[in-house]
Amino acid sequence: MSEQKTRTPINALLRPRSIAIVGVSAKGGGSGVKMMESASIFGFGGPVWPIHPAATEIGGRTCFKSLSALPEPADCVIVAVPAEGVIKVLEEAVAAGVKSALVVSEGFADAATDEGRDRQEKLLALARSANMAVAGPNCMGIATFAHHYAATMADIPDTAVAGGVSLVSQSGGLLNAFAEHCGNRGIGMNYLISMGNQAVVDLADYIDFFAADDATKVIALIMEGAKDGRRLRAAIERAAPKKPIVVLKLGRSVVGQAATLAHTGTLAGKHEAFEALFKQNGVSLVDSIDELCETAGLFAYAPLPKGDRVAMFTVSGGATSLVGDLGDKAGIHFPVIGKDTNAKLQEIIQVDRSFNNPIDTVGMPRLRRGDSMAKLLDVLNDDDGLDVVGLALGMRIEGAESHDALVAEIARAVPKAKKPLVVLSFVGTSLTKRWRGYAAEHGVPILDNPEIGMRAIRHLVDYAAYRRRVAAGAGKAPVQAFEASKLKSGLTLTEAESKIILGKAGLPVTKEFLAKTPADAAKLWQCINGPVALKIQSPDIPHKSDVGGVHLGARTAETVEAAAAKVLDNSTRACPDASIDGILVQEMVEDGVEFILGMTYDDQFGPMIVLGSGGVMVEIFKDAAVRLPPLDREEVHGMIAELKASKLLEGFRGASPRDVDALVDCCVQFGAFVAATDGQYAAIDLNPVFVCAAGKGVRIADALIVTR
Repeated sequence: MSEQKTRTPINALLRPRSIAIVGVSAKGGGSGVKMMESASIFGFGGPVWPIHPAATEIGGRTCFKSLSALPEPADCVIVAVPAEGVIKVLEEAVAAGVKSALVVSEGFADAATDEGRDRQEKLLALARSANMAVAGPNCMGIATFAHHYAATMADIPDTAVAGGVSLVSQSGGLLNAFAEHCGNRGIGMNYLISMGNQAVVDLADYIDFFAADDATKVIALIMEGAKDGRRLRAAIERAAPKKPIVVLKLGRSVVGQAATLAHTGTLAGKHEAFEALFKQNGVSLVDSIDELCETAGLFAYAPLPKGDRVAMFTVSGGATSLVGDLGDKAGIHFPVIGKDTNAKLQEIIQVDRSFNNPIDTVGMPRLRRGDSMAKLLDVLNDDDGLDVVGLALGMRIEGAESHDALVAEIARAVPKAKKPLVVLSFVGTSLTKRWRGYAAEHGVPILDNPEIGMRAIRHLVDYAAYRRRVAAGAGKAPVQAFEASKLKSGLTLTEAESKIILGKAGLPVTKEFLAKTPADAAKLWQCINGPVALKIQSPDIPHKSDVGGVHLGARTAETVEAAAAKVLDNSTRACPDASIDGILVQEMVEDGVEFILGMTYDDQFGPMIVLGSGGVMVEIFKDAAVRLPPLDREEVHGMIAELKASKLLEGFRGASPRDVDALVDCCVQFGAFVAATDGQYAAIDLNPVFVCAAGKGVRIADALIVTR
């Protein structure tokens, strides 16, 4: 009993030594009976106690009238009674000393009724007060191969085998599909968890558990959303440096996304927040169940490569082209084969021409001749200019002697390989019979589909790059305390007010002065003594150009005064009730590429940083990258690389190259400022941010801040 007191509730839920089942029908059938039967199928060695007020035996197991009548407290109680009876069962479980529960029952928040939501709140309050780990409600259960335990209604196929891939899913149906696919392919699984409503134990808890579980090598997730975005982020940040995470994110489309006064609100939504979280932590985001299984399987059997340089070889010219096309689409880097390697390959294959990459070995017979295959693998393995080596074959479901021989040669090479060796079948579903389980048995990752396989390789390469960054200690700008703005909530600040705040944060705002009258504007122009922009300043006019409240390029005192008068007149005519603070006299930036840098606030994840194409076309093209602050320099370079506008920084059509380092510095500093002021602002727009010629820095020419 003393050991049980030291066990955490999550262990009692996921590694129970004994279980009780409430809601088992004496007539057979139903979810309770299936839960009990699943424990037997998985070979659970602990006691399984059915609870029934009248029956003495169900399914060959002795029944007990209540939880309190058990010979000792169960580690976990499986609850399969109607929703209105669940709370009573959990109260009895708490009184009996049970530390965890799995609630199958529907009719809680999933019912989308006040009654259901209230019922779930009561369940949560009870679990918290008793420190009880509760899975569900509305879930299909839990199974684990490593611990020979199951209490699940999932349809786990007979072909399923134990291994290192653990899945937690918000969808019961897709959990079944994952188990079926992995079973068909022989991809070894450990945990299969249906998390249901996540009333108590949520996705973050399961990720933390998997990260510490020795039998779990790969974490797979099927998720629709997060109960608590910040907890999810923290859990992923803890787990990703230890183990690869592969995610099938459902519901990615942005429907009915509310725009704010700031442009950033139209550029970043819920899905962008998830994508940012995944990109920053090396998480593989996949598009289908097939890709989820293939990618998880590759991670389970392949070591991490040292770089992104991939070489693929085939026995068919057409297959070589197919692999090249699909690899390019997936973002695979096929480097040019070096001269020394080329010469050795020519000697082995006995052809007098240079090889491209992917490599066409000019037919099967040349590879089957003598020890040609072994020599080819040795050459590619010894080439330090390559990080991943793969063979693409049109593999047959029943197998073939020639294919057996080539793949067996790769299996012999794996133990001494310096890099991942993979096999890619370009015949879909060909690995479900003869080749099922070959990867697990021989340590050779085999991918079942050329398009999905190429994406899986890209995920492997990307995660390896993330792990190298972690090992190198890539750092973010320190988040320093920043004095909270003493501003009311829901305010839209003027450009001048916004830039005062940004300037104090060390951001490169333009030189400018606020004039009360056109005459004052002419006098203040002398402090700049160059071309200026004149902008109306009003908390009621966030988009100044829309009302004629902006004039660009005034160069003399006379033109400044006249332009200021026109800007003032245009604004008061268009917005007669607007409160006018004055006219901003601002230095003109005449040689800069326009970007937008901003922040929008997500209720779950908090602030999100947006970098994109700037100017008035920002909402039309929506060329933007999103990350969660704070940022490091490498993350900012990654954001820039995602943008179509990045080409403008290189010196497009004869223009001077831009000051990329200054843009990166600005983004890093902005990210630190946003992290430090988390919760103060609903949105920030810096648009445009002018990126000047190399060595000339950046200037924030316009800014808008909306308080939360």
